Amino acid sequence: MKLFDLHCDTATALYHKNLSFDNSVTHINAHTLADHRLTQCFAVFFDENSPLPPKELLRAVAEEILPTLKRENLRPILTAEGAGALAEEADWIDLLQGYGCAMASLVWNGKNSLATGALTDDKAPLTPEGRRVIEEWVRRGIVPDVSHLSAAGTDEILSLTQAPVAASHSNARACRNHPRNLTDSAAQEIFRRGGLVGLNLYPPFLSESHATVDDILRHAEHFLSLGGETGLALGCDLDGVESLPEGIRGFADLPLLYQRFCTAFGADLADRIFYKNAARFFGRE
Repeated sequence: MKLFDLHCDTATALYHKNLSFDNSVTHINAHTLADHRLTQCFAVFFDENSPLPPKELLRAVAEEILPTLKRENLRPILTAEGAGALAEEADWIDLLQGYGCAMASLVWNGKNSLATGALTDDKAPLTPEGRRVIEEWVRRGIVPDVSHLSAAGTDEILSLTQAPVAASHSNARACRNHPRNLTDSAAQEIFRRGGLVGLNLYPPFLSESHATVDDILRHAEHFLSLGGETGLALGCDLDGVESLPEGIRGFADLPLLYQRFCTAFGADLADRIFYKNAARFFGRE
C-alpha cells in the first residue's frame, strides 16, 4: 500500500546510533518497508540539550543519511524540528533551502531566540526575529510547522500569513487536553487554508491513560468534524517516541491501522489520510 507520513526521527536516530537503514532496531527500517510504498518526512531533530553543533547535525543527516534511504519504494523528504537551534548561523535559512528542507518548526520543547515550546510556556508569543523567520520561510517555500510550538505562537503564525501551514505531528486538544495538541480554532484554520495536520501515535498525546487504536480513531474523527477531510494526514513520530499505542509496534503495523480507518471512515477517506492529502500538499502524487 501507499503511505505518506509527515514526521519521524528515524534519520536523526540512525546518525546518533551509527546504524544503517538495514537494521532491526528502528521503527522504520529497510525490513519493515516490505512491499509498501512510503513517502516519508525525515526530520533533522535539533534537541536544545544536544552538544553537537546544529550545523554539523544538519549536514550529517542531509549529506550522509538521507542519500542512503532512497530506494524504489521509499521517497525521503527532509524536514527540520526545532530549526531555531541553527539561528546563530548567518546563512542558516540558505542552508535549509539548499538541502531541500520542505517543512520546519521554530522550536522543540524549550525556548530559543525565535519562539517557545508549548511544554515550556503555552502562552509565549514569537520573538520579533521569529516573526521575521516565518515570513522568510513562507517567501522561500518552506512550510512552517507548528507542532511543539506554544498555542500563542501558533495563533501568531496563523495571523502573520495566509499561506498554508502544517502541524506535522499533533493531536486534538479537545480529545486529550495536552499542550502538545492543537486547539480546535488552530486546527480549523489550518484546514481552512489548505494545510495539514499529522496524527501523532505517542500515547500521552492520545489518552490520559492506556492508549489504543480507538484513541487514534477518536482524534481523527474529531479533526474530520473540524473540516479535515482534505487536510488530515499521518504524523506518527516513529523513532521519536519511547512507546506506541497497544497494537502498534512500528511502521510494519500501519497497514493494520489503515484497515481500522477503512472500517471507521471508508476506504476513500482512509486513502486521503494515509497518503493522498499529504501527497497533494507536497506535490508528490
